[in-house]
Amino acid sequence: MIILVILGFVASPLYDINFTPLPIRSTSVFSNPAGLGIETGAEAFLTYHPESKTITSGASAGNFGFGMIRMDTDTVETVEIYEIGLGYRLPGAFSVGYAYQFGDTSSHVLGIQCRPTQKWALGYTVTLGDKKYMYGGVAVKPYEDYLVLNFEVEYEGIDSIFTYYYGARVQPYKGIGISFLADEEFDWNVGVDVSLGYVKIAGLYSSKDEKFSGGLVISAQKYQTFFHQRRLLNSIPR
Repeated sequence: MIILVILGFVASPLYDINFTPLPIRSTSVFSNPAGLGIETGAEAFLTYHPESKTITSGASAGNFGFGMIRMDTDTVETVEIYEIGLGYRLPGAFSVGYAYQFGDTSSHVLGIQCRPTQKWALGYTVTLGDKKYMYGGVAVKPYEDYLVLNFEVEYEGIDSIFTYYYGARVQPYKGIGISFLADEEFDWNVGVDVSLGYVKIAGLYSSKDEKFSGGLVISAQKYQTFFHQRRLLNSIPR
């Protein structure tokens, strides 16, 4: 997440990656390592942003995760960053995590998530050392997973830069999501994600870049999908 701040707000088509209270399993890589301790399993993800020619990938197994970011733009030399991380769920509502980023930059990252109820989640990450980046966010789910509202703040301590982001995701049908997110300059993004069970695909349009980005998740643990409802409807006698 650090290099993304340097080059500007880059929204991920996989909605949970954008907000520290939400990511779990592989999507916690470069987002919040504490999510590696929530719903542990085996999973991998990949996203691509054509404007910045950025590939972000990650994978998780149990409480461990690792990932890679590669940027190759016309104005910035090729950048590659790697991360290894560990998350652990404490008794109660808290999960904590640690990640080490290395490559063209290096950082130690601490993360925490708190999910006191089904409707509330909080997240926080901070880099140790000279970089002094902090993220803090809150997620509200007033109607389970059918509506998710998010607000996130970012603080860079070296130059005292303060930024905020906000977003919402609506799930009109299980396994199908429509999302919106923006920054303080109202550079907005609109996306759609679809779950096929063990595979999730997502696309996002950016108003700033006027381009689409894409994402893919492959998981050993099944996500909610509309296929299940279709099978139930087809099994009802007529």
